Amino acid sequence: MANRETLRKLVDRLEPKVRDALIQSIDGVKSDIQISLLIAALRDNDLPRALDLIRLDRGYFEPLDRALTAAYAEAGNKVFDEVKRKGRTKGVQVRGSFDVRNPAAEEWLRTQSSKRIVEIQETTRTAAMSLMERNQRLGTSPRTTALDLVGRVNKATGKREGGIIGLHDKFKEYRNAAQDELSSVNRRQLKNYLSRKTRDRRFDGAVHRAMQTGERIPADQSRKMIAAMERKMLKVRGEAIARTELLESTRTAEDRSLQQLVESGQVQQQNIKSKWDASGDSDTRASHRAMDGQVRGQGEPFKSGDGYLLLHPGDRSLGAPAEELINCRCLRRIDIDFLQQAADDERARM
Repeated sequence: MANRETLRKLVDRLEPKVRDALIQSIDGVKSDIQISLLIAALRDNDLPRALDLIRLDRGYFEPLDRALTAAYAEAGNKVFDEVKRKGRTKGVQVRGSFDVRNPAAEEWLRTQSSKRIVEIQETTRTAAMSLMERNQRLGTSPRTTALDLVGRVNKATGKREGGIIGLHDKFKEYRNAAQDELSSVNRRQLKNYLSRKTRDRRFDGAVHRAMQTGERIPADQSRKMIAAMERKMLKVRGEAIARTELLESTRTAEDRSLQQLVESGQVQQQNIKSKWDASGDSDTRASHRAMDGQVRGQGEPFKSGDGYLLLHPGDRSLGAPAEELINCRCLRRIDIDFLQQAADDERARM
């Protein structure tokens, strides 16, 4: 029911809350890790035991689940409000609001939460193991490796900041390359560090001085610079997860809202039609551009140009892969034939 601008505004408004909820979840994981046990496992070269100490249990992600459930409910209610508004203009009365505790709605939330947590767990464990193996090859001390994993305590806030936990392997590679650049006296490598978007620009002066003097950046300062980069990378990942999850949540809530209206008997399923509206710019996937204008009934899937089925933009329930979903800006234009609905309601009263 939402137009592109309405959907964008909703996602833009909710994204910071979801991003901060993810960061809060990861902070909880870090704060509970016993550093002494982690250092002992690393000292024994027992990387599997060290990895087991980094637990990303479901309970840590309650803040993230709550934020996304609230977004899901808000999007669903927007659909109900729009249907009620349009119904009034055609003389059809629609009542109620989106029921986030409806079994189908709750099942989707549970399934989505499980998938999301498993993805974060798996990518974090991969990045953590890769970092531990790298530091082992480099002869890095167990204590330094432990702090590279969980972050270092900010004396001003008393909280751990930075660390690889919560990041996926691509961020880890980016972070390691930046670390190598900061430990170098090579002007080209230092200059390359200054081109990195996730660096903390407050430290750029130290890099320029190193380029001028040819002296190595002190190790303590380099660690602070990497910790600041790790904080920013976690924020970037949080924003990416927030936007992807919000797009899927809001679009799924739209679909579930319509289905609840059908189940309540207030709207007949045959009176709901959906049209795929591709974003239409140069960034639009060719497979989605081929879908533009496709019309389907409620519950009937669209078919992408590559042959994948989607109930709505961002839908993965029918097996569409990530390349069909991530950053998709397409919409589903929904039309309810209220004139036919009014006629159906009149016949039902006779």
